[in-house]
Amino acid sequence: MEKKNICLISAEAVPFVKVGGMADVVGSLYKYLKGRHNISLFLPFYRQIARNYKTEKLFNFNISFSNSRQEGGFVAKSNEFKGVYFIGNEQYFNRDEVYGPGGKDYPDSAERFSFFSKGVLEAIKKLNIDVDILHCQDWHTALTPLYLKIHYKDAFPSAKTLFTIHNLGYQGVFSADKFHLLGLPWQYFHMEELEFYGNINLMKAGIIHSDRINTVSPTYAKEILTPEFGHNLDGLLRKYQYKLTGILNGIDYQIWNPAFDNYIAKRYKSYKSKIENKLYLQKKQKLPVDRDLPVFGMVARLAEQKGIDYITEIMEKLLSEPLQIVILGDGDPKYKDILTVWQKRKPEKISFTSGFNEELAHQIYAGSDFFLMPSRFEPCGLGQMISFKYGTIPVVRKVGGLADTVENYNFDTEEGTGFVFEGGAKELLKSVEEALKLFKDREKMERLAGKVMKLDFSWKSSIEKYLKTYEEMMNQ
Repeated sequence: MEKKNICLISAEAVPFVKVGGMADVVGSLYKYLKGRHNISLFLPFYRQIARNYKTEKLFNFNISFSNSRQEGGFVAKSNEFKGVYFIGNEQYFNRDEVYGPGGKDYPDSAERFSFFSKGVLEAIKKLNIDVDILHCQDWHTALTPLYLKIHYKDAFPSAKTLFTIHNLGYQGVFSADKFHLLGLPWQYFHMEELEFYGNINLMKAGIIHSDRINTVSPTYAKEILTPEFGHNLDGLLRKYQYKLTGILNGIDYQIWNPAFDNYIAKRYKSYKSKIENKLYLQKKQKLPVDRDLPVFGMVARLAEQKGIDYITEIMEKLLSEPLQIVILGDGDPKYKDILTVWQKRKPEKISFTSGFNEELAHQIYAGSDFFLMPSRFEPCGLGQMISFKYGTIPVVRKVGGLADTVENYNFDTEEGTGFVFEGGAKELLKSVEEALKLFKDREKMERLAGKVMKLDFSWKSSIEKYLKTYEEMMNQ
């Protein structure tokens, strides 16, 4: 197969910058597609990238949005990673935060990411990349397919666009008075285009104007066509359903693997050798060190999407059970306060660490017996797949990628891979009680943990599906 020029365009990607799971996905796509096609990766030149990576400035560029908005920027390249380019603008990206402080977007996010979306096309043109496919990720890059159609079709007459929705809950919705800054004709401000309940919605540009759309699990691709999960875009997605597919994310087992994880207390290949990590986690988090108490771990954004409210609702009942809970997360201050209060009240039962800490995240996967993911909606979810590899049994709500990857455990047949519930807090509590029952049966617990450690959620099959999608697009 002839190698194509594929440009990955994203607001984040590991190892350069990570806020959420999208960074893992894009970093893996870059890593595993590299040998198969000519892959370029484009990211904003954030302050943390400038500080932490060796880069070289290549050239300046100017782009025009309107008479009142002319922007200058520059392109830098990575000196360590081939084909990785950064779109620079001191005003927009030389800041402390990637998206904004305290989980809130910066007020000029429409300007920041419209600049990035158009700047990428200008950079590709100046770099003389004869691009075949522009693979855009989430709302931050959703204007790129539209800018391609309006301003860059002559430069890239045969380029196709794939738009990946990582989380429909975040759509890039801004006040209508920002529309004139986007450099688009006013015909694009109406209901069938970017207008959205009197505002503008950048995600709509990607859905409408890309050649293909995919999301990050087969079940989520179906769910977003319904009012319950469609976040007011289900009607639009039904209209463009003909170009929508679901491709399950994979896990990078070179990063997430207890056999050679540098962050954990003791590396292991079997469930029996896992125990030292549990005792280490209990000690580190100042919980009573007791191998006979099951540990329930959670690494998540503290937002209702992640079902944290289900957990806080039943916290009293949970903490009356013979168990310990270790939570790591950042997000809504309301939930931080609730968890902090519970930790003060029951320091022997619950440990809460605010913020994000890569080392502790790995130690929670390795040291927990069970992993909590009671999400209200979950496009794919990586946590449940990571927990499998670490012999940690997931407790999940039956939505999105969680429904695609975790099968409810049956005590009689010993089939299944975790505990799956439908409903809310009450049903979550029942699943936790089922998990406690399993924990008491050491032999069954060991067999299940041994089984899930062997499951394969590597990128192998996902990459093949992306390659097939690219090929279909090129033949359209």
